[in-house]
Amino acid sequence: MYPLLLICLWTCLACQPADGIEKAIPTNALAILTPRGSTEQFPFSALDWHQVLLPLAKGRTGILYLTTTVKDRQITSPPGYDLWRTTQLRGIKLQHFRSAQAENWVLAQVKGFSFLSTEASLVEEAVLDFKNGRNADWVKPTTPPEIQFNYPAFARFLGIKDDPLIAQCQNVRLKLGLPSGQLQGQVHFTAQPPTNDLETTAVLSIIPAEANAVSPIWVLPENASWLGDFSSRSPWLLHLATGNAANTACLFPFEDQKQAQEALRTIAGRFGALPAYTYQTYTLQPVLDLGLHQWGIRQATLAVIDRHLVIAASADLMERWVDALVVDNTMARQLQHPPAGLWMRLSTAIGLGQAIARLTELLPLNLDLSAVFQLEGDVEKNRWTFTSAATLEPLATKPTALWQIDLPDERIEQIWAVDAWESCVLETNQQHLVLLDKMGTLRWTKKLEGPVLGKLQSVYRKERKQNILYFATATAIHALQQNGQEEPGYPINLGLRTTSGVSVGGRDVYLFYASVDGRIYGLDHEGAPLSGWNPGPRLGAINQPLGFFQSAAADYLLALTDAGELHVLDRATQPHFPVQTLKGPFLSPAQWQWDQLSQRIVVADGKGKAQVFNEKGKPFPLAISRGKSQAAQLCFTDLIGDGRKDYLSANGTDLFLHAYVGDAYELIFQKSFNGQITALTAHGRDENARIVCSIPSMHQVWCLSTKGEVIKGFPVAGDKFAFFPQQKLVVTTIDNRVYAYGLEAVSD
Repeated sequence: MYPLLLICLWTCLACQPADGIEKAIPTNALAILTPRGSTEQFPFSALDWHQVLLPLAKGRTGILYLTTTVKDRQITSPPGYDLWRTTQLRGIKLQHFRSAQAENWVLAQVKGFSFLSTEASLVEEAVLDFKNGRNADWVKPTTPPEIQFNYPAFARFLGIKDDPLIAQCQNVRLKLGLPSGQLQGQVHFTAQPPTNDLETTAVLSIIPAEANAVSPIWVLPENASWLGDFSSRSPWLLHLATGNAANTACLFPFEDQKQAQEALRTIAGRFGALPAYTYQTYTLQPVLDLGLHQWGIRQATLAVIDRHLVIAASADLMERWVDALVVDNTMARQLQHPPAGLWMRLSTAIGLGQAIARLTELLPLNLDLSAVFQLEGDVEKNRWTFTSAATLEPLATKPTALWQIDLPDERIEQIWAVDAWESCVLETNQQHLVLLDKMGTLRWTKKLEGPVLGKLQSVYRKERKQNILYFATATAIHALQQNGQEEPGYPINLGLRTTSGVSVGGRDVYLFYASVDGRIYGLDHEGAPLSGWNPGPRLGAINQPLGFFQSAAADYLLALTDAGELHVLDRATQPHFPVQTLKGPFLSPAQWQWDQLSQRIVVADGKGKAQVFNEKGKPFPLAISRGKSQAAQLCFTDLIGDGRKDYLSANGTDLFLHAYVGDAYELIFQKSFNGQITALTAHGRDENARIVCSIPSMHQVWCLSTKGEVIKGFPVAGDKFAFFPQQKLVVTTIDNRVYAYGLEAVSD
């Protein structure tokens, strides 16, 4: 029936409803509308018809057409249609017309009105209502182009339950024909809404689900006056919905997380706390009965997220809300658009969203609606106006961060922690190097000739009484003082481009780098060539940073080539042990421990194993990615606290920590994430150790203990990070935005 109705809808001439047309509207009408004009043809198009949406069986709807019959003129068979049958209904004649394409129409004419539809049942019910003197008293004349619908009747037809608006709303008018993506309307109340606080803007997002439902929203219940006890800013009511189902969560923003935690404890103590539990990184606190039945919240679940207290209708809803909002789209990002199926903004609003969305689905209106409705309270004459909005304005919230800044018009590509300076260094996509101190103050900016390759190293120079920062681009080596000035003689321009960046080592500060010719070069701090290293041996292409370490007996240089050859060279460029060949690819450079407890060189290969070499070059493998045989990242550091370095690895979406416990090599923990781990670091020992990793696809930075427990407040927003263990600080970046988060105790 819908193709035919589409033709009918757009072919009717726009009209002012005839006087008394509301007398012919059936009592079970859901909506009436006056469409735009069209040149398309349909039966009886010479007359001006009014259209009414009526319910059919099994949740379907149909359109009934109404008009006033012209005096002394009977409607006859239209061109292209045959009158094939006439029936009687309690003395009323029903005429059945059929076209050559088997299109059927039923027409009835009663007391100066004509009723027309493709559904015989709609005509029958309408004429019986009219003959018996029953009509829809909610109908008021509308002007083209408009839709007007009976909210209580339509809400009941859609099965919307427990909606306080049903008892107060009389009808809703929608204005069509506005610019693409816009819709305007008015809500008419039969009584004063239960609150005078209708000035706060609310936003609804149409949910892209099968039913095209919109999350309904409502006002603060009178029996929830205890919520005013908290010094929160305007609370928001959130709805997470799928199809026609909607679940409620109420969000209260506080000045800081401490205030939010205190509010949670107060509510839990007042309404009966049940055993709390941990989900993701958050402690969820169920309580017995908050009495918010108008919101559908009784036995609620509470949690503190950033600086917000969240009250959810169920534990399942709270977990889904954490998944959808906090994890997938961290609040710190201040999203410009709501995630699918989730809207956020509000203090007060009404539950008409489902009805509007369903109405525009049932009627062939061909509307290009925007994703968001913005509603504005206007209680004058018991009326509330609303309009659609093209975008959702950013959240006016600030995450639980120590500070936050934006770099204008530049995307952050890399970030490093410089502990000695208590600062972080950022590199932008325009090759600017930026120094931010631990308070978020921008200290200096330096323009580079190209991207930074490899690592940055901070080295204490006794004669300077400060740490100098060494790094390289493809064509130069830089040495920066804390004020951003280059050391005398720097930058050092390279004759051949480096592929590995620069590595700094030795008591007198030596600079080593691999070049495009496959050789290693060595310089002293003044840039003079080191004996035997200008050039050094030809080893092949090297893109991993070089390693340099010292022992009591000698100094060693580690080089891992792209072809998988591991070279361990002494100061005289001689091999310490025979060249070892490994299978790549390699996601981490060669690493080592060379002291009294252990002499080992470790490389994470392309098969999910660590190849370990003792002081004589004898290798043995260790599994670092249980059940996986692909390349892994490796962080070789002492986390357990026994002096021996441990094996922290990331393989795809899984994080592993292996360590020796006595003489046994054991898995300490394994944790899975919802995205690829791209950066990994760790500092500290035993209970003070912290493991930090990033999941850019989820915009997450995680922090864990050596037991695999997530640190409170994590994950936080970020694609990249810098970790300051001494300051207990994590600095993260997304695009051009920088956040700083403090580390707290391990989650309960």
